[in-house]
Amino acid sequence: MDHDRVRQAQALRVKALMCRRWADTARDSEGAARLAAMASAYEGQADAFEQEATTPGCKQRGR
Repeated sequence: MDHDRVRQAQALRVKALMCRRWADTARDSEGAARLAAMASAYEGQADAFEQEATTPGCKQRGR
């Protein structure tokens, strides 16, 4: 398991959560939609990092 990728995924999930919270308090629907799209993109990136980190045979980088 690549712990760096897992940490990156966790950081992206935090960013996604923040975007979703900001979307809930956005003053206009366009801003809310933009923030929701950013949150979805962060979630997708986090999923990819987690999948890459847990893939059997994945080489650990840096060590």
